Amino acid sequence: MRSKQQNTAEDWGPEVAAEIDELVTDTRVIRNRRKLEAVVTNARRMEELDAAHGGFRNYLRSHGGFQDTVKDLRKQFKFMGESGCYYFLYVVGEEVPSYEDWSAAHSR
Repeated sequence: MRSKQQNTAEDWGPEVAAEIDELVTDTRVIRNRRKLEAVVTNARRMEELDAAHGGFRNYLRSHGGFQDTVKDLRKQFKFMGESGCYYFLYVVGEEVPSYEDWSAAHSR
């Protein structure tokens, strides 16, 4: 199996590659090609994890807790930082620490 980092627009077919080419010039969206390509790669990875675990929620709950889940999300998906993981897990209803506790632990 090829690494997820090796996927490029050409691997997705001409339709997706053409859509990304259009989006790169659209001032209404993020125009960073790598981030746009990551949307497609991440969606496919999400489908794979969903199938492998019998549901994406099952994947999220297959870790030891919040920190382990964040660590694996960052490993599995491109452009997922600490904040993105926190907000994603919060929005999908997973258990997360209070924002105050989380932000205090991540202050620089």
